[in-house]
Amino acid sequence: MSVESFYEDLRAGVALEGDRAVLRVVATYEPVGGPGSRVFPPTYPRTRDESPYLLEQRWVEGTERSDVLLDATASQANRVEEALLRARRSGEAAFPLMELRHTGEVELVLSSLEWPHRYADAYARDSLLDGVPFDRSTLGRSLREASLEDARALFAADPGSLVFGAWDSHRQGRQQKFPRVYASELIGWDPVEAVRKAGRLDPLNLTGAARRGKDSAEWEFVAAAQKVKGEKLSEIGHGNVAPNAQHGGVTISSAQRFATLSLAGLDRIGFGDLSRAGAVAARTALAAYALVGDRLAFGGPSVWLRSGCELVLVSEQLVWVQRGGQTVPTQLSRGDALDLLRLAVERAEREGMRWNAETVALTPSPALAKAIDFSLTKAAPEAKAE
Repeated sequence: MSVESFYEDLRAGVALEGDRAVLRVVATYEPVGGPGSRVFPPTYPRTRDESPYLLEQRWVEGTERSDVLLDATASQANRVEEALLRARRSGEAAFPLMELRHTGEVELVLSSLEWPHRYADAYARDSLLDGVPFDRSTLGRSLREASLEDARALFAADPGSLVFGAWDSHRQGRQQKFPRVYASELIGWDPVEAVRKAGRLDPLNLTGAARRGKDSAEWEFVAAAQKVKGEKLSEIGHGNVAPNAQHGGVTISSAQRFATLSLAGLDRIGFGDLSRAGAVAARTALAAYALVGDRLAFGGPSVWLRSGCELVLVSEQLVWVQRGGQTVPTQLSRGDALDLLRLAVERAEREGMRWNAETVALTPSPALAKAIDFSLTKAAPEAKAE
């Protein structure tokens, strides 16, 4: 299928012309180590007897089946945003982006595709645009005034907020919510929990204790026989650590990813007094943006979720789900998805919906700049969750 033909099918679906209800991706994976090898799901707070993993039951074709969550919807969205950011910075794709640029004790760039709350994030709120507090700038005000009835400002400056969802929860007063129209999750079927014992062997088997100095990097050795308050050498990275019980991952029969692009959800996004043709073209561009992200993040032969959880693609189906539940297969490669986005953006601009492909540069407020420097250079590391 040509990119032009796919665009026309997508435009018709977004316009709710015909029987297309949703665009769905179902992909099946196996662990890189093969059947029987372990994968490590994300862990969650637990009581003593609970599993650290999210285990659940699902109905599949009339049968109850157990599964374990390997990657949640929010995490999958972050992976898509990460892939979009790489494509943007490499020049493969052009779309709106805001960047917070800090040049204090440390230098960093944090983009709007990395902000937890997207356009409504506290990083934007506590930044300056050309020396003006962001929320008081022309751009900031227009984004705060955006709504489901008129989302033109978000389309032009941060389409990801419309695709992946956003909630203006950090500000008082009007708190707009934009539901996600693209969603994906990845689960493992029939999980069996494994067990492992984790420890550390010091090649010199150092013994004794450490007494910390004022500088956290400095310490004084204390012999084990001396009764002086100090820390175990193992607490600063020396000495043996006896094996202790740790979560050991799971084995699964297979893994599956389910992703959907909601046509009904896209239809709820309005653009003020824009013509219907313009609104449909803008929604189609948002759909293409979501599909580019999906193909960039998950269109390859494997997917890496975290250490110990890498999966090989076994099969994948991209289908139109129609009224009545019937499915019609379609195809969209990574390269075709990038071409689709370019075409969709051109068509939207022709209908009066142009987005700003130039990077908007923000700088942190003095308070935020100090917080960034302190957190990255002086703050003690927090204990990591299991």
